[in-house]
Amino acid sequence: MDSDDSGVVAAPPGKKRIPKSCTNCRQSKVKCDGKRPCTRCDKIKKKCVFFETPKDPTTQRLETVENEVQRLNEQLEELRGLLHSQISQSCHESLRTPSPPRIAPTSASITAFDTMASPEAIPHSRQYSAAGEVHLQSPLQAANSETSRPSKRRRSGFEIRDEPVSDFISKGLITADYAVSCFNTYIPIFDPGYDTFTSVRSRSSILLNAICTIGSRVERSGSQMSDLLHSELKRWINVIIQNEKMSCLESVQALLVVACYSAERSLLLSFATRMALDLGIDAAFEELTHRLTMKEVEEISNISGLREEERILMVKSRTWFGLLVLEHIFRVDGGKPPGIRMTGNARRCRMLLRHPSSTVLDLRLFSQVELTLDTVNINDTLGASQTLNRTDIADFVHEAKVDLDLWFDDWLRIIENTTTAAQEKPYLLAALRVQKCWSEMMLHCKALRSMGVENNNPNHRTMSSVERNILLMAKASARKHLRLISVEPDFYLAKLKYAMDFVWAKCAFCFLLLLKLSRLLPERKEEHQELLDHGTRLLDELAKSGSNSDTTGNGNVYLHILRLSIEKYGRTLQENEMGLSQTATTAPFWELFDAQADLQSFVPEQFVTEWDFPGLNLFYFPTAWQDFFGDFSLAV
Repeated sequence: MDSDDSGVVAAPPGKKRIPKSCTNCRQSKVKCDGKRPCTRCDKIKKKCVFFETPKDPTTQRLETVENEVQRLNEQLEELRGLLHSQISQSCHESLRTPSPPRIAPTSASITAFDTMASPEAIPHSRQYSAAGEVHLQSPLQAANSETSRPSKRRRSGFEIRDEPVSDFISKGLITADYAVSCFNTYIPIFDPGYDTFTSVRSRSSILLNAICTIGSRVERSGSQMSDLLHSELKRWINVIIQNEKMSCLESVQALLVVACYSAERSLLLSFATRMALDLGIDAAFEELTHRLTMKEVEEISNISGLREEERILMVKSRTWFGLLVLEHIFRVDGGKPPGIRMTGNARRCRMLLRHPSSTVLDLRLFSQVELTLDTVNINDTLGASQTLNRTDIADFVHEAKVDLDLWFDDWLRIIENTTTAAQEKPYLLAALRVQKCWSEMMLHCKALRSMGVENNNPNHRTMSSVERNILLMAKASARKHLRLISVEPDFYLAKLKYAMDFVWAKCAFCFLLLLKLSRLLPERKEEHQELLDHGTRLLDELAKSGSNSDTTGNGNVYLHILRLSIEKYGRTLQENEMGLSQTATTAPFWELFDAQADLQSFVPEQFVTEWDFPGLNLFYFPTAWQDFFGDFSLAV
């Protein structure tokens, strides 16, 4: 008999206690070590027989489940390996053809969201073939198609229009030369070195159509071609929004471009936000910053596949930040709470400036991202429903002013130390100073509104010292803002025809607010004339930009508001020069302050319904008239 002979037999039926020892050891009444065969049976060459212990049904089910889970895990690992190999292969194939070098943008492209880029922003001689360009979604689309395949749904009996979008050139609406001439206008969500005309046309027809349509309205305003392209674009924008299959990064960018220059800006921006969230574009910034941090810690080698993935993440981060800035402009400056909030430290976006694919436009964009967070904090505090006392408001204004100064000093240093921005530095610095003045002006005006000054018909003689100091700071910021944009118009106003409504509204509001504050707070005679000269110069520069442009249809509205403001202010200066004695001999006493009242009560509806710009309700009521009505009341 072999020494390894052993057997397992079923326990006798009805036997409750199953012995653990083999039959030989149990019969000999010796201890069994439980091995199969046991040591004693193996030594004496006897067959070792054990009784089988029946398994518990629950234990059997658990073992079955564990085996099934193990089998599924093995299949999942095989699927991941196959997917990884496919992604690596697609990245290497797409990178075989070298990508075109980056093109440095010109000064006009620096005023992001303030102005679009000038026609010289992308030189025609530097446009490259897109044969080596990689679709921004290509690696992730392959992953999504394998790992997130939706489950089958029952057919509803309805279908969404699924027609591919053709560019306007292929449809015969415009020629290629016309499209190229209109293409050179964009907002800072693009990379001038990557998003060339040829590249955009090969990747996304809707994005090319959007850029060409806006460019046509800017460069050739009033033409029938511009209206035709706009009508055609609106039709395809509806298709893009309805059809989930057409959601991609380029579609989001197209919606952002159109939103900047459309009356339906808030609605289009909401659609773009929803599409971006569905595509996971909002997570790109965190992923990219994590990679950059780990690269510094672990000294990861710069593999070509990783570089391409980081470039895609950079494009997505830039697009998401552009969406964030626009969302805050349209909502916060429109008197609504922000729909998107950045929970982390906004200064982290500066990390992206060190990335190889960063452009000069990023200096403008990322500085606005940081400023956006400060303005949201100001709006949340001063726009709260609960009433703050004047001391708390004054303390907050001081702290917010310090934050704005720190923001300005940081970005002034960053721009000065960026060697690649030497040519665009004057435009960058001009835009930075204008942004700071505007933010300070809004801070002080919102503080006055929070104190209730707007609703109390203030007079400089009856205001408290805190109110008067904040009012003086608001006036100083407005005057500095006006000087910045009017004294050196080549750095700011010359490209205003590419700007969206918000920038035109800011220029008109700033001057009108300064006019009202000049009447509320006493000024020297030469300051009145200086203000009128600045306003006339501003009107002339805006008229030059508005004569060839009608980007949204509202630019001329704000131009008209500015012209009316100057006319009303000129009338007040004329009456002051004539003197009250001369006026009294030719007009009744109730017409003495007609011009002043006309100016002070002038509040255009655009600054009430479209934008929430505080300060225009600061109504000047002359002390002499207060005394007159007071005496009249007593006499009665």
